[in-house]
Amino acid sequence: MLIRRLITLGAGAVAGAYLVGRWRRNQAKPPRPLRDHRGRTLEPLLVELEGGDCVPVIVAGEGPAVVLIPGLTGDSGIFRYQIPALSSDYRVIAPNLRVDFTGVEKSFDQFARDLARVLDAVGADSACLLGLSFGGPIAMRFATLYPKRAWGLVLTNTLARVDLSHVGLNRTLLIPVARWTSRFLPEPLMRELAQYWGRLGVWVYDPSAGNERIIDYELEVPVRVPMSVGGARMDTFKDCDLRGELRGLQQPALVIAGCSDTYTPWEWQHEIAGLLANSTYVEIPYGGHLLLISHAESFNELVMEWLARVRRATPVALPDNSS
Repeated sequence: MLIRRLITLGAGAVAGAYLVGRWRRNQAKPPRPLRDHRGRTLEPLLVELEGGDCVPVIVAGEGPAVVLIPGLTGDSGIFRYQIPALSSDYRVIAPNLRVDFTGVEKSFDQFARDLARVLDAVGADSACLLGLSFGGPIAMRFATLYPKRAWGLVLTNTLARVDLSHVGLNRTLLIPVARWTSRFLPEPLMRELAQYWGRLGVWVYDPSAGNERIIDYELEVPVRVPMSVGGARMDTFKDCDLRGELRGLQQPALVIAGCSDTYTPWEWQHEIAGLLANSTYVEIPYGGHLLLISHAESFNELVMEWLARVRRATPVALPDNSS
């Protein structure tokens, strides 16, 4: 019995040391540099928000402003394929979300007020807001609170209220496993498992050839936003339902749904598009929650073509917002 206990303790100690070593390695990874359409490395600006929290903001390109809003635990790095594509014709502004509510009201509207503060800081009067997942309701709420500052909306794999009934217990239990195996196992095994998660539609993976890009993203990007921060952000939204105010939004909107997204399903996107007064709805086959990575070319082409149509249809020239 003693020998068995010693072996168990030894194995646990080795496993713990391995996990701690992998975690430290992941945290020590420098973020992948973001680049503009000319291939130049972009250094973030720091913008101080209400309450004193400072967030990094990527700014690239010239022209009408397009703001890229990340999801619950993401940052501007999630838009690694969109920033170079859009910055050829637009002034791209990609802020991180606040992580600290000290000194401010802990409410969902605070994220919209933060966006207004970022636009003021970079000298942009108005912008088209592109929101991914949790960034979508932030974009919609901003358009409600500041209608003259939002000249368009691009919403992808997003939500207008919290509803987890479709996720199911099995998938809920598998999410932490998928996250863990995407961070702490040897890379060849991680890649094999990530393809398996893609076939099951678990977490951010999807059953497309572009899933390899998502795997690379997960391997390259350390977890810099703790789940506790994501939970605090979601707490501000759990009692919100934006559907009642969407009919009042008159801005042109593009709603993009991934047909394989199991967390913000295409039915939600279809509902949001139906509630908006001036929307275009598009589905991307086999696209999962991060289709803007796995289907980057298709996604960027859709967005660029739609933005061009909006600019042609606008009777008054959009603000240039160039620095």
